[in-house]
Amino acid sequence: MSAHDTAGGLSAFKSPKIKSECHGFFTKGTPSCNVAFNRGDPADAVLANRERIKSFFSPKATSIVFTEQAHTNVVRVITNVPTEDPSTISDQYDAIVTHCPGVLIGVYTADCVPVLLYSESVIGVIHCGWKGLKAKIIGNVLKTMNNFGATNIVAAIGPCIRKKNYVVDESFLEHFPSEDCNAEMLNGELHVDLPSIARAQLHELTNVTDIEIDTYDNPNLFFSYRRHLQAGHQTLPKAQASVLML
Repeated sequence: MSAHDTAGGLSAFKSPKIKSECHGFFTKGTPSCNVAFNRGDPADAVLANRERIKSFFSPKATSIVFTEQAHTNVVRVITNVPTEDPSTISDQYDAIVTHCPGVLIGVYTADCVPVLLYSESVIGVIHCGWKGLKAKIIGNVLKTMNNFGATNIVAAIGPCIRKKNYVVDESFLEHFPSEDCNAEMLNGELHVDLPSIARAQLHELTNVTDIEIDTYDNPNLFFSYRRHLQAGHQTLPKAQASVLML
C-alpha cells in the first residue's frame, strides 16, 4: 500500500491513493523523533521534532498542528492558519479537519490507529483509540468533512497494534459488534483488531487502504504503548507522527 520516503533521519510510509505529496506515516526516526509532550522529552525538544516533521515537506508546509491524545470523539476545525503555542494547548480533541492549504495536520500514536482522510478540498486526521472508536469519532470527522463539501474521500489506515498483539478482556466486546472487531480466541486469550473496527466505521467510503504494519512487532521502527508497559515502564511512551496537508 505504501511507498517509503526518507530524508534527514526521518522516514515515512505513504499511501499511493492519497494525491497530496505532503502526507506520511512516520517512523520514530534517527535520532528519535518523539512528537508528544509529557513523554520524557523537554517541550523544546518536542517542538524541534515537530519542526523536523514540517521540514520534511519544506518549503510547502507553513505550519503544523497536532491533535491531543485525549481519547474523545471531539473534532477541531481549522479555518485559519493557527498561531498558538502548541505546548500550551489545553483543549482536548482527537481529530482535525481543515480546508486551509499549507497547514500540516497530524496525530501522534504509539499503538492506536492513525487515520488520514483526503479529498481535493478538505482533509482530516484522526487518532483512533478504542474509546474514540466507541464514541464514533470517525463518523464525526466524516460528517464534518462532508459539511465542508468534501467529495470522493480517500482513507488511509497507518501503523498500529494488530490483532496478534492486542489482547483484551471479554467485556471489550460489549462496546463493538464482534464481527467489526474480527475477534478471535487464541491460546485462551481474546484478540481483537482495532483496524477492523476503523474499517467498519469507514464503511461509507469506497476507497480505504491499510498499511498493515504492526507497531508492537517493529521496535526498530515504531514506539509501542503495550511494548513499553510490558518492558516494565510506568510512564507513557513516546509517539510517532502521522500527518497530512492539502
